[in-house]
Amino acid sequence: MSEASNDIAFSNSLAELASRIKAEHGAVSTALKESLRHALVAGELLLEAKGQVSHGQWLPWLRDHCSLSERTAQLYMRVAKNRSEIENQMRNTVADLSLNEAVALLALSSNIRKLLQFAKEIENLEGEDFVKACVEAGAGVIRSPGYDKFVGRSDHERREWNLFALFLEQTCGMGGDAADHIEWVLQRPFQDVSEWFGPEGDKFRALCGMPPIPDKTKKAWATFVVDHAALTEANIVAQL
Repeated sequence: MSEASNDIAFSNSLAELASRIKAEHGAVSTALKESLRHALVAGELLLEAKGQVSHGQWLPWLRDHCSLSERTAQLYMRVAKNRSEIENQMRNTVADLSLNEAVALLALSSNIRKLLQFAKEIENLEGEDFVKACVEAGAGVIRSPGYDKFVGRSDHERREWNLFALFLEQTCGMGGDAADHIEWVLQRPFQDVSEWFGPEGDKFRALCGMPPIPDKTKKAWATFVVDHAALTEANIVAQL
């Protein structure tokens, strides 16, 4: 075969590869977009199921019947709770929003519309003007009126997280930073303190390059829980 023939064959091969690459890339993009729509439906079904499962049986039921982790279920339910705002943004601003992008928005703010408006307002700012705008907006978390970091949590879970904040203040010396730390953990999201202290939390900290929680601190938390078992959530909040 001549050199010219080799060039033609090579050219045809590249054209076919380019066509196939474009097709596969398009399939990936479509799958990412569809993932959000499936997550919205799954989240609504999970919320309905959770309302019917007896107290204390949710995690066993989820494990035995749904073949997905608690963390994944939490993600789907959080997306579903924000369905109207997410779909509004898909119609008016970001039609190609994927599940990962929606989750990123939810992690950054309790109010997606406010977050996107803020991004639009600062897109042409630089230097000190940019920093000033972020500080005035309260970034990285943009809070809207009535914002509640415990939204979707049970009364038991709210009490436990508030008790953990009290533990961080009184035992770990975190003071006013305890509330911000709790909010940061909740946004990952971890359902309860035992999950944050357990294997899932250890795995997360390792991936983020964070130091492990010492066994001494875990034991101190267990003792703190027992010593403060009689406190109501109102009592705990009053001490914070």
